[in-house]
Amino acid sequence: MEKEKRICLRNRDFNFIMYLSEYGIITNENVKLFYDSKYYYKNRLASLAKGEFVERLYGKVVLGRKGKSYLNKIGLGYRNINRNETYKKRMERISDVSCKVQLSGWYFEPSWRCSVNTYTKRGNRFIGVMSREKRWWQENNEDFYKRSYIVYFLHKDITPRELKYINKELDRNKNNFRGAIIFIENEWLLNHPKFTNINFSENYIILYQKEIWDIFKKILDEDYMKNRIINVFGEDIYRVKGYIYEIYCKKEDDLYTYIFPMPFVDFSIMDWINDMVDSSLFSNTSFKVVCNDFFLGEIRKFLKDEVDVICITD
Repeated sequence: MEKEKRICLRNRDFNFIMYLSEYGIITNENVKLFYDSKYYYKNRLASLAKGEFVERLYGKVVLGRKGKSYLNKIGLGYRNINRNETYKKRMERISDVSCKVQLSGWYFEPSWRCSVNTYTKRGNRFIGVMSREKRWWQENNEDFYKRSYIVYFLHKDITPRELKYINKELDRNKNNFRGAIIFIENEWLLNHPKFTNINFSENYIILYQKEIWDIFKKILDEDYMKNRIINVFGEDIYRVKGYIYEIYCKKEDDLYTYIFPMPFVDFSIMDWINDMVDSSLFSNTSFKVVCNDFFLGEIRKFLKDEVDVICITD
């Protein structure tokens, strides 16, 4: 009979097991978040799997027999990933988003830790809340959410019924959050559905792909887009007050130039800009959008020809 392998848990192993206790599952690739070296994490993962602290299943990692026993022994619970495919997929998405958000320097709080209103008895539709900074010690929900983004993940097989629930949930929470970040699996969902009555200052629908996380790293600095605008238009610009959106203005003679920072595609702002272009109230005004080069094509396609789209590079 083979002798049972004994594992000495290190701090990083403990943090990894604690993550699994909450999220229940993680991809092999995302395990590197908890270890310094891309080679070292593979060795530790192999050791933990051999010691039955974790179990590897088709590219995913879950708690093993010893891992569950260890958590019970120290008085902590853990999340069981049951056989329901819908639940399993949801937990995989939340775990993946959580890891990538943290790698970008942002903070992520999963939906089950949040106190957010919902319309249905079947639970929340959002997957969590992300913020540039952690919740302060004993900070109340209202203060934390005002500087945070409510996060959704629209999978490629999402139904019209689910989208209806999400639309209601967004509408109900529109005054609670700074913005909404909606990750999508399918490019078709970029402009379908058309969420209505969303009154966030930022409302991003983002195709879920690896290039977006570099942008999140950049805008971790809240002044990133403002500084890029100053680089392009000079110091003599000012922020326009009285609007929910972030807008800057530059005046030259009798011409006003309104400048909109857009790190990600924001259809609600672009709808508003297109309406202003058609309005007779802005006859002496030009409109410009400053965006990342990764989204230049999509933004240019949606905006009217009268709107200049300026690409920023570092």
